[in-house]
Amino acid sequence: MQKWIVGWGGPVATASLLLLSVAGCGETAMEAPPSTALKGGPGPTPASGGDAAKGVATSPGKKDGMATDQALGRSLDTKSLVDVVKEEVKGGEATEGPTPSSYLWAPSDPKLIKDEPLKVTVPIGLNPITSNIPASNPLTKGKYELGRQLYFDPRVSLDGTVSCATCHNPESGWTMPMPTAVGILGQQGGRNSPTVFNTVYGRTMFWDGRAPSLEAQAQGPIQNPIEMGKQSYKEIIERLAKISGYKEQFEAVFGTPVTLDGMAKAIATFERVAALTGNSKYDKYLKGDMKALSESEKRGMVLFGLRAASDDEFKNDAVLQKAKCTLCHVGANFTDEAFHNLGVGWDEKTKKFADLGRWAVEPIGAKNDANIGAFKTPTVRDIAASGPYMHDGGMNTLEEVVDHYDKGGTANPYLDKDMKPLNLTKQEKADVVAFMKALSGEIKKLDELLPKLPAGPDGKTPDPKAALTPPAKKAVAAVFHPVEAR
Repeated sequence: MQKWIVGWGGPVATASLLLLSVAGCGETAMEAPPSTALKGGPGPTPASGGDAAKGVATSPGKKDGMATDQALGRSLDTKSLVDVVKEEVKGGEATEGPTPSSYLWAPSDPKLIKDEPLKVTVPIGLNPITSNIPASNPLTKGKYELGRQLYFDPRVSLDGTVSCATCHNPESGWTMPMPTAVGILGQQGGRNSPTVFNTVYGRTMFWDGRAPSLEAQAQGPIQNPIEMGKQSYKEIIERLAKISGYKEQFEAVFGTPVTLDGMAKAIATFERVAALTGNSKYDKYLKGDMKALSESEKRGMVLFGLRAASDDEFKNDAVLQKAKCTLCHVGANFTDEAFHNLGVGWDEKTKKFADLGRWAVEPIGAKNDANIGAFKTPTVRDIAASGPYMHDGGMNTLEEVVDHYDKGGTANPYLDKDMKPLNLTKQEKADVVAFMKALSGEIKKLDELLPKLPAGPDGKTPDPKAALTPPAKKAVAAVFHPVEAR
């Protein structure tokens, strides 16, 4: 479930941390709105358009704070600039003001570090992950364990009810089995929670690809008012620093006090290692087990765009790549890491998109109309576990997904050039679905992943399982003030 454009890597500087602070949930449905990029303020896009700071200045028809963009067939409110969700994050900071730089990053004292490298054996069928590990964030055992605790700890959220695992539950395919994700106080976002499966291979994160790394992605949800509450990084770091277990681990792993830099690196390390999936029936077939796949799965494999093994004598009457899946779902992780418009979210009556996707986060001066309504290609590995599907969660089954492709997507002015009717038969559709289900791999069980969390200043230890259930809908004002229209 990924599609991308090459992003930058390397150490995350303090300034970059601030620029990335408006990123929302790890592709969850509740991201900080793409309107931030349109506004030109500090945003999670690879670059921001400074000249757009007062709205979409080049759009015709501006009147009383409204700029009508005829090309997109919609109106942009330049006062509030709300797009995908109903809230906006001010550079990651709540009302208490800027976070001190020492909370974001601190120099390391090597004498404090008591950690060792972590060696990872990837499942059969996947590429080695060595080249996908940033030089600034090598894998270590202590870092993985710290990230595991932070990933499942609801105290990262403002009211202690939501953890990373709430929206990206390993028991639900590392996602949330709902159309769009639900965060603090039961608030509902505008996008489906993307899976964490094999994100170690991703070059950008979120459905619109605005975060260039897992480290960058991890900084968004924790200060998004819909996801984990309207809180500053300062508030989050101060809260964690009061937990002696975390203070000790940050010193042993990073040689620093608790910082946002270390927090992001630890969570990213956990996700890279824990969410690997491979050794599926298809992988076993490639290794020479001709009986690993059924006849239907083999036909689906060929329709998908993959050739049968030369020594497999099954009756193959399928047309190679008739379903055209490998035009996007390619490689060991079954994704081209690019962005495509499938017509999802297009309203033919109003000629509008509900969500502009990749285009919205592209900086002014680099807008590409081909990316209007385009979203990241997801991996197909373990796809059976991570529904509902598409960025809006509008398709409940893989059968619905195949039907959408079979009809050639939904027509719109920006539809991907490869989206054309496929004319698949009922049996062919069933075969393609069967093959996708055969990509389900061997994954870590929840019980293997759940940590024992460190006790807080009150001596209490939260149950990490409790946050796996999304919060019920409550009044937002009970915990924080709603973000005012601007």
